[in-house]
Amino acid sequence: MPQLIFWLSLFSVYYVYHGYRLFLELALFFMKKKDLAEETSGSAVPSVTVLVTVHNEEKGIGEKIDNILEQGYPEQQLEILVASDGSTDATDSIVESRARNVSNVRLFRPANRKGKTDTQNQAIGHARGSIIIFTDCDTLFSKDFLVNLVHAFVRQDVGCATGRLFFLGEQENSISTSQGYYWNYETRLRELESELGVLAVASGACMAVRKELFRPMEAAYGEDCILPLDVVLQGYKVVHVPDAIAYDRMPSTVSGEFRARVRMTLRNWQGTWARAELLNPFHYPAYSWALWSHKILRWLSPYLLVALALSTAMLASRSPIFQAVYYGLWSLFFAGIIGYVVQRWKIQVPLVGAIYSFLLANAGFFFGTIQAALGRKITKYN
Repeated sequence: MPQLIFWLSLFSVYYVYHGYRLFLELALFFMKKKDLAEETSGSAVPSVTVLVTVHNEEKGIGEKIDNILEQGYPEQQLEILVASDGSTDATDSIVESRARNVSNVRLFRPANRKGKTDTQNQAIGHARGSIIIFTDCDTLFSKDFLVNLVHAFVRQDVGCATGRLFFLGEQENSISTSQGYYWNYETRLRELESELGVLAVASGACMAVRKELFRPMEAAYGEDCILPLDVVLQGYKVVHVPDAIAYDRMPSTVSGEFRARVRMTLRNWQGTWARAELLNPFHYPAYSWALWSHKILRWLSPYLLVALALSTAMLASRSPIFQAVYYGLWSLFFAGIIGYVVQRWKIQVPLVGAIYSFLLANAGFFFGTIQAALGRKITKYN
């Protein structure tokens, strides 16, 4: 039994963090490129609502509105809708001041604060655009972001599009640097899944959806998780648009990164299982394979690592192979400790920083899934 657990857990960890990408690369290599010419719906510029959901963002909301207005998207086809989720600072007054001078800027504020998702649900009922673009106050768009992202909807089969998000650390440190490695891997998976037509994830800070396909979201789930799944269930595609570039800030502290990872795991785990039919290989073979490989198994990777460590400890004396893996795992954990120490000293050591970030992410996955199992739900987290 220990040997079976060892080989299953070792293969699973390898598959999650390397093997799945190889499968996607091979599948794309052998797949014949599909001609999309007959799937386009003309070149008309669709009406767009950029939905910015905020809570006490007086320091950044003005810059965010300016960034959207500078995109060069046709003014008559662009609406900026700022949804204030119970802000108590000057956020609302700043938006209202802009709205008096710019006709396509509007403020929406629900009567009662029930959380970000509830505010989004209500705000979309007031949106005028046929394409809804979700974004956060801290996220800034590169030039032509809107044009490039919205262009994806020329294809009639596209219901959701997600841009390429770059994370900027507040300063160069091991957290921001090593998270760059993790995010580059994640981005590559999205590119491959998009080209293969099995993408079902998006970045909530830079994603768009056809308004007609929007379904009210449960308060405990994030839009980045649940909306792509709802789009797929309605028979439409989710695509990754690499030239629609946006920039966001990542937590530059251990506690900030850990809390973010736990929160994202909790909400996305619950949201994915809320659409469990997509995980059924008999009903959705391609999407279920992608979701199990990209999301579910990754969130379960800390349990796989524990199983690998325990089985290896039991088998270390039986074979040089088991012994090598045993010492390799201890080296991994030791490097993670070094990574924690050097980031506290603000010293950059890329390899141990990446290992430390890997272990920190897995700790977030572990506690996020534990909280999900205990039934915790997050609705207000701004």
